[in-house]
Amino acid sequence: MIEIDGSVGEGGGQVLRSALSLSCLTGQGFRIHSIRKNRSKPGLMRQHLMAVQAAASISSAELIGDRIGSGEISFVPRAVRGGDYSFDIGTAGSASLVLQTVIPALLSAGRKSSVTVTGGTHVPFSPCWNYLSEIFWPAVTRLGVKGGLDLEAYGFYPKGGGRVRCRLHPLSRPSPLSLTDRGRLLRITGCSAVGNLPLSIAERQRCSALAVLRQELGSELPIDLEAREVRVYGQGTFIFLKGHYELADAGFASLGARGKPAELVGEEAARELLEHHGTGMPVDPHLADQLVLYLARAQQGSRFATSRITSHLATNLLVAGYFLELETKLGGAEGAPGEVRILPGGNPA
Repeated sequence: MIEIDGSVGEGGGQVLRSALSLSCLTGQGFRIHSIRKNRSKPGLMRQHLMAVQAAASISSAELIGDRIGSGEISFVPRAVRGGDYSFDIGTAGSASLVLQTVIPALLSAGRKSSVTVTGGTHVPFSPCWNYLSEIFWPAVTRLGVKGGLDLEAYGFYPKGGGRVRCRLHPLSRPSPLSLTDRGRLLRITGCSAVGNLPLSIAERQRCSALAVLRQELGSELPIDLEAREVRVYGQGTFIFLKGHYELADAGFASLGARGKPAELVGEEAARELLEHHGTGMPVDPHLADQLVLYLARAQQGSRFATSRITSHLATNLLVAGYFLELETKLGGAEGAPGEVRILPGGNPA
């Protein structure tokens, strides 16, 4: 039984989700305490509980401590079984984070799988649907993952009601990755959207982002930002920007909130994209930590450069080492650009 202190690294839900994925993949049980100790509301919230129960469902795990507010769980998986699964968070908890917990594990199953998650598709502190489909999925497809993602309904905070579906084929070992250069920036595309609010708000978000991008990047670069309405239960707004580079794409999003000017929503996403662009690095900060669980099981060693080292990245490297024979090297300081090397069972130097 692997013992994990849930307050290590970023001290939030990432430690738990990564441990669940790796436990299912390796068949090793674990006990984790101090879950989300570094958060204002420690312990399991509904979306974390659903991630736990989803992982238990696909692996027929023995589970102790799975309740709202729990600071400790024990999780002992059996074999992961492919099949059709449906999980309802019951709130606007992040559907993408639940999906990202079970996807790595279901790749090890001996048959195809389909997973539907009901919850939030565009909610704070998690990858939005656009990022999941346009950045994360193409990246793991590059590693050999096959299947597809479908958005069946949007879900904004706090109402939720969104629904996403993932189709997966089995994959014994992902392909390694070598990505330290991104090439030229070819164009920027994006979507500024509102649900049950005036379209003019989406236009203001779009215009704000466009103005910031044009000021820094000039008038020659193709930039195509769409303003649109989406059908959603409740209300909300978001903007998503995608930088298309020759060798790697990057994505950045910002969400609207009550009292938050539309202009600020657009500016936030644009500033994040520009910050990434200014480093010259290929992998955006959000994708960097999401790649770790796949590359930790790759056929050979991997190496990639990221525009910002985050606590989530360092945490995933740490937790992966609890479950797998793994050598890693993280070159750079937190908050700065850096390089990641991952070698399953070997020395990354």
